[in-house]
Amino acid sequence: MRLVPLAVLASLTGSAWLVACGSSNNNSTTDGNPGGSGGSGGSGGSGGSGGNGTLTLSGIAKEISTSGSTPLPGVAIVAYNASDDSMLGSATSGSDGTFSISVHATSVDGYLKGTYPGNYKVTYLYPPHAITADYANVPVYMVSTNTYGAANFLLGNSGQGSNSGKGWVAMLVEDANAAPVAGAAISSNPMGTIGYNGSNGLPTTTGSGTGSDGIGYDVNITAGTVMVSATKTGATFQSHSIKVRPDVITLTLVTE
Repeated sequence: MRLVPLAVLASLTGSAWLVACGSSNNNSTTDGNPGGSGGSGGSGGSGGSGGNGTLTLSGIAKEISTSGSTPLPGVAIVAYNASDDSMLGSATSGSDGTFSISVHATSVDGYLKGTYPGNYKVTYLYPPHAITADYANVPVYMVSTNTYGAANFLLGNSGQGSNSGKGWVAMLVEDANAAPVAGAAISSNPMGTIGYNGSNGLPTTTGSGTGSDGIGYDVNITAGTVMVSATKTGATFQSHSIKVRPDVITLTLVTE
């Protein structure tokens, strides 16, 4: 049994973020209006731009548990502008976990927030640069407090409980072809406790770089604006800033 299925963060690969082909019939969608320009920590890449000045973000909300991942209905998902935290649009995942958010803009530098009732951690998703095209298969992962506790135990971070006041970041390092990068050392400023998935797929603080899944953890980190990046001989990765909040899960990508 995989105690920390957060390894599915690998499905954040850019190749999975394709041009959106429309929303499901059973999901809930609310259009939003842009609240301001610019900011750090958004998402972008290839694909067709939204029509009539509208960008569409769509995907599946899932629960990550000790047994894997399952679609999760009823997740409240909100898109925000990173510069001023103004709401751009929102949706609630449907019975199959699908959601779609339409944003009235041609470029958005922002992030997504997922919340679910009960004992689940709030999740923030920060892609590496501004959205300039429609995106499908955007992952929103919800983690129970029990799974969160198991992850912290394996990272030697059992002291980071639900009210620690510290941040918790998972990064996926990718190359220019959107493939996970092994042997990359993640970094941040400020920096917390760094860990990676070991050969058994479980988090550990004894490794010196990412495994084949490209995943690194930066936990017990001081909340606030954090610059994230990675290094590896022969590769150059782009740094970007994200807003790390206390006592929640923050996911982001680091790319060439």
